[in-house]
Amino acid sequence: MIAVALPFMPFANRYVVDVGTLVLTYIMLGWGLNIVVGLAGLLDLGYVAFYAIGAYSFALFALHLDWGFWACLPLAGVFAAIFGMILGFPVLRLRGDYLAIVTLAFGEMIRIILINWFPVTNGPNGISDIPRPSFFGLPFTNSPEEGTESFHTFFGVEYTSMQRIVFLYFVILALALVTNLFTLRIRRLPIGRAWEALREDEIACRSLGINPTIIKLTAFSIGAMFGGFAGSFFATRQGFVSPESFTFIESAVILAIVVLGGMGSQIGVVLASVILIGGTELLRELEEYRMLAFGAAMVAIMVWRPRGLLAFRTPTIRLHAARHRAAGGS
Repeated sequence: MIAVALPFMPFANRYVVDVGTLVLTYIMLGWGLNIVVGLAGLLDLGYVAFYAIGAYSFALFALHLDWGFWACLPLAGVFAAIFGMILGFPVLRLRGDYLAIVTLAFGEMIRIILINWFPVTNGPNGISDIPRPSFFGLPFTNSPEEGTESFHTFFGVEYTSMQRIVFLYFVILALALVTNLFTLRIRRLPIGRAWEALREDEIACRSLGINPTIIKLTAFSIGAMFGGFAGSFFATRQGFVSPESFTFIESAVILAIVVLGGMGSQIGVVLASVILIGGTELLRELEEYRMLAFGAAMVAIMVWRPRGLLAFRTPTIRLHAARHRAAGGS
């Protein structure tokens, strides 16, 4: 409720809504990575690659095929999921540090490809003039094309630049809520319980007849899909994408959000995103000392809560019935 009401608060100016949009973007990224790291226990240091794939997929489709945001959004997720499976195949037999190194290399490979594939990605210059999303075909502009209507003319309201800002805020809020709902639902399905079994003990997982290959591939692809969705939103929000937006530090920040929030904890990701992303933005006036404050906050959290802000996770399934039967039999 607080997130829904934020743009209508008395203090909600453009800066506050922009920061809220940024925090929600990282919440969505954290929930996507939480599937891979928190639920399946696979350390992924190259998650920003799927973020970049989603952003560039949307930018290329929108510019060359003249498709809108809502048409390109699912395609960006599908492309990111495919690359998630491509990453999953080489790392099926890897664990721990070796898995982290390969995923880190994958993220850097994608960034280097974006820099050097100049005919497609425009290299380090990036892609500009990416179209912004519209409200069911109604653009947020003060000067619509002749014969067309804009958002403010259709609803008979005065044009303000905040209309597009608030709309983008609610778009990422809806995407984040869908990500959370999907994760909560899938955790209760057999595939979600298989992820958690794989995280606890892969050998025991195999002995139960669970195929780790399929489980790992589904974790990588589904987690990557949500990274692609977030990347698509990032592209349409910024109107410009370049390889410099998808460096390793982005993967490190997203992973820090998952770890500091508590592995596998949905609410923990929210708290960590608000503290690390929102808090860092509030400290922007410190300039060169801002990252020092960011690092100090991370150290303080790990000293105070070594297992994360919310280390306790609600059990995916409870065995009340089995416990009662056992008690009645004795």
